[in-house]
Amino acid sequence: MPTLITPAGIEVHYETDGDPAGRPLVLVHGGGAQLIGWHDAFVAMLADAGFYVVRPDNRDVGLSQQTGGPDEFAATYDLSDMADDVVALLDHLGIGRAHLAGMSMGGYIAQLVAIEHPGRVASLGLMSTSPSSEPEFLVGTHGDGRPVSRAPERLDRAAYIEMFVGGQRNYQSPGFPFDAEESAALGARYYDRVYRPDGLVRQWNAMLRGPLERRDDLREVTVPTLVIHGRGDQSLHWRAALAFAEIMPRAEVHLYEEMGHDIPRELWPDFVRAFARTAARAERSDHA
Repeated sequence: MPTLITPAGIEVHYETDGDPAGRPLVLVHGGGAQLIGWHDAFVAMLADAGFYVVRPDNRDVGLSQQTGGPDEFAATYDLSDMADDVVALLDHLGIGRAHLAGMSMGGYIAQLVAIEHPGRVASLGLMSTSPSSEPEFLVGTHGDGRPVSRAPERLDRAAYIEMFVGGQRNYQSPGFPFDAEESAALGARYYDRVYRPDGLVRQWNAMLRGPLERRDDLREVTVPTLVIHGRGDQSLHWRAALAFAEIMPRAEVHLYEEMGHDIPRELWPDFVRAFARTAARAERSDHA
């Protein structure tokens, strides 16, 4: 169970897959998602493509440190602090520069690593994310922008799994079948690994602290960037992908008609090829 203590005193749990001599690729997941949300088979495909895959649990979820007690919901950190956790992980592993990919809120964190620590990022993969939290990029309900002051009802295992499957179904890719059995199995793994709904609230409140507007800073990010988004995304509008293309000089955009706010199995081979191609673009730039 590998862990590190960051300079800020946060314990971060992580897992690695693949050859340590391969291309380092850090996968940062979204709000409330544990590192096991990156499917083991998808990670194995990335490792087979030559990546040394690093998956952290973000603070306040999974096995990483809870930053407050069960009745403490205020966030004492923001997204930049979570970006610092990623840099601390690179330091811990002795990785100077890594390919960095983030899903949803993980994409916000990946952007901030590239903005605030540009020398540590070889390339970016931005999946189902946005350069700003302005309404033009939002779909559905995202709250009123005020911090949440109470945790959701604490559920038993069966009720949690039912809730988890319903949430995944809401964000499924509309062009592909939903596997409720696989979703329930993942929900069970989440619950059995750690169940702390107060951590999810603190993480949401940290996201509200921002930085929520990153467009001006992203104009200075010149590493090769892969942007993946679904036209059926139920949380962040696909026009966010086009905004990245307008802002970032080396962005390559992949829009999928069938994709929602998830990582559908049917597209994994395409994603792996795109990650490998983006990493190769970065290496060619380094040698130029």
